[in-house]
Amino acid sequence: MQDITPLLRTATLKELLIELFFLSDKPRTLSDLARAIDVDQTTVMREVNRLLETGVVVEERVGRSRTIAIDPSSPIAGPLRRLVRLAHEPPEAASGRTEGFSPMHAERAERRPLPSSRRRN
Repeated sequence: MQDITPLLRTATLKELLIELFFLSDKPRTLSDLARAIDVDQTTVMREVNRLLETGVVVEERVGRSRTIAIDPSSPIAGPLRRLVRLAHEPPEAASGRTEGFSPMHAERAERRPLPSSRRRN
């Protein structure tokens, strides 16, 4: 069984997973991910390394850059995707369930809509 403890450590990991699972249809560079979630590249690199340890993502070197993508063969990628979706879901979309949804989550949900409602160009 895969140890998923490193995946549950930080909000940055959650933001990375949202970007990779829902807002990206191609591999992303570390600098692109850092800009997308507004975190410094060193932090992104540390969190991506944790994702690599668990086998959720794969990396490819393209010149001097590292590109990161969800590993479709990972046995935990599908369940983790569903978990991240549930954790990011605003209370009104959760079938009337509001327990455990703090004001901070509501404010962040306003700033960053659900992936399904966000359009990328």
